[in-house]
Amino acid sequence: VIFLKGTVLFVLGWAFKLRGRAHWLFAMSLAQAGEFGFVLISFASQQRVLQDTLADQLLLVVALSMLITPLLFIAYDRLSARMTEHTEHEAEEIEQQGKIIIAGVGRFGQIVNRMIQAAGMKATVLDNDMATIRLMRTFGFKSYYGDPTQTDLLHAAGLDDAAVLVVAMDDRAAAVKLVAYARKKRPDLHIVARAGDRVHTYQLVQAGATDTVRETFDSSLRAGRYVLEHMGLSDFDAYEHEKRFFRIDRHALRELATLWKPDIPIAQNTDYIARAKELERDLELEFAKAASEDRPDRRTQSTGRADGKAERRTERARGPQQDPELSTGEDTLPPKAET
Repeated sequence: VIFLKGTVLFVLGWAFKLRGRAHWLFAMSLAQAGEFGFVLISFASQQRVLQDTLADQLLLVVALSMLITPLLFIAYDRLSARMTEHTEHEAEEIEQQGKIIIAGVGRFGQIVNRMIQAAGMKATVLDNDMATIRLMRTFGFKSYYGDPTQTDLLHAAGLDDAAVLVVAMDDRAAAVKLVAYARKKRPDLHIVARAGDRVHTYQLVQAGATDTVRETFDSSLRAGRYVLEHMGLSDFDAYEHEKRFFRIDRHALRELATLWKPDIPIAQNTDYIARAKELERDLELEFAKAASEDRPDRRTQSTGRADGKAERRTERARGPQQDPELSTGEDTLPPKAET
């Protein structure tokens, strides 16, 4: 009885455009028989419409269905926990395709998309968060709702002809799955993937990502450069230090990715630990070598540049001035602002 009534309710809910959690709640919460069944069956038995034996059986069915109702709500709670909100919306039809696909348009994907558009290029943007999609459209950024890991949607977005796929999803497992599928279908595709940490980077590299970008790595490098500048290094030397660290760390990351094993914790991977220690020593030696090769006159020049910047800041604070001997009656131009 519960199965038949639940099936009928499920079909009716679909016909009236119920989707997702609301659809399942409608079908499962009303599938049992109601208390009014006791009244109807008792009245039918009194009027001799139903035999006493059949009436007793029907009363038992009604009672059991009501007894099972709490179990249906428990089943719904577990089912609901596995469902995501985006199942309440249908994937949108993609109207245009481009050479660039961005899967995920959160904080990371938004900046990538804005930079691409600023360069005069267009990207097909996909995301499974309807609220984010609507917010993007409010600011004039075209994007499409749908799960980027769904193969049909991905091909509709232009995977077969795309030049670059940017994987910027929050769900790390889904990102690895998407990279693996895209690499399998398009061995020549350039895949840029957002990574949460080193382990996630290794997973993406093994799945086939061409470039991986750790979420906080670049911003940490910039913060470190600011610290070095405040501690007395010139802008140029701090920038060179940052660039050298980036190059060495990127090489080390690629090498360690070959030693990382998903079934062995890093703390128990002896080959990984040994090579990581060697690469850290190489990093220290590289910076020590670079420091010893710095010429004294270079430091002097760096100091001179820093002094020159301080003088120009003072000049800008004072405003445009004229040289009495070179004045022609026109104001001289203010010093050019540094970039």
